[in-house]
Amino acid sequence: MAKKTVISQLASAGEEALGKLAQNPATHKALQGALGVKDRVEKVVRSVDGMEKRVAAIEKRLAALEKTPAKKATPRPRAKSAAKPTPKP
Repeated sequence: MAKKTVISQLASAGEEALGKLAQNPATHKALQGALGVKDRVEKVVRSVDGMEKRVAAIEKRLAALEKTPAKKATPRPRAKSAAKPTPKP
């Protein structure tokens, strides 16, 4: 029974402390700031998720392009120069 009394006293003290914290304006302001940060982080995570989807689509397109055989470039014929080389004696 003594343990329940100690535990109940701790619980009561914790509830009182939480009640005082909830009534404190500084705590309220800090909590609002934390919630604002949470909202901003969620927006960033959503935008990163969108970027991941776009990158995945680009990677898929790139893989498809890499599978297709590349056309071999034919060398262009060089234009003949007007000046003729001088023969060496």
